[in-house]
Formats: sequence, structure tokens, C-alpha cells
Amino acid sequence: MNKSARSVLRRLGQDQPLENQREELVNREIEDANSSKQQGQDQQDDANSFENVPEDLLTESEKRHGQYRRRQAMAGRVTPAAERLPIMTSEQREAHNKDRPKWRATEFEGPIEKLIEKYQDLEEVQRHLTLGQSMKYEFTADGRVLDKNGNLIYDGEKLV
Repeated sequence: MNKSARSVLRRLGQDQPLENQREELVNREIEDANSSKQQGQDQQDDANSFENVPEDLLTESEKRHGQYRRRQAMAGRVTPAAERLPIMTSEQREAHNKDRPKWRATEFEGPIEKLIEKYQDLEEVQRHLTLGQSMKYEFTADGRVLDKNGNLIYDGEKLV
């Protein structure tokens, strides 16, 4: 705070010792932050000093050593796949694969009206729909088929 502002505040009756304490506290916090940042930077510089040397100035053994250090650092960040993946017995694997959905290749057989006429069963019709068709139509629990606008396609007995 500059002198003119202090003199104005003094005339107004501002508590100057309190203001000085605040200012000292702020200055001390700034100095502490700067010193801790500088110490962290010094430690980081010490750790990276080997990497900061240009490749041209390194000997072959120093280059190999640098590669070894980088490889070790990377290995420390990533755990081996054997530790990350669960170990399953054959029974567990069979149970796991049994619960997974089976991939079925689908191909376009025609519009939904033709599929309903051909297969009659709505579950079978759903199995033969392509992904795009299955997104367009909604099969209700009471055996009706609606399109994405809510229009009735099949009422359970006949096509509409």
C-alpha cells in the first residue's frame, strides 16, 4: 500500500497496526510459497539433470543407462497385465461366458411387416431385426409393435 493511501486511511481512523499485521502475513505467505516452489523445482532439477544433457554429449553406456531408467520408470507406473487381469478357473470362465451375450450376425431380411408375416412370433421377429430396425420399433408387453412416433404397426393379431 502506498504512503498516500496510508495517510488517508490514517486520517479516516483505520486501525493501522492491524493493517500492518495483515500485510506482513500476506508477504510471509508469498515468501513461503515461493521458497517451497523453488525447493520442489530444485529437487525436480536434480532428478531430471541426467535427462537434460543433450544426446550428442552422452556416451553409449550413458544412453543405455538412460533407456534403462526410462523403462524402469514406465514399469513402475503400469502394473503387469498378469496382475491386472483376474485369474479364473475353467468353471468360472464357463459361467462368465455363459452370462455374456452371444454375437449374432444379422442381415436385412426385409421390412418389419414381412418379418411378422414370415415368423409370426414376435420374439423370433426381434432376433431377425437389424440394429437400425430394432432402434425404430418398440415391442410392448401386450404383444403390440409401435414405431418411433408411437404409431401402431402390429396389434398382436394383424398388421395395421
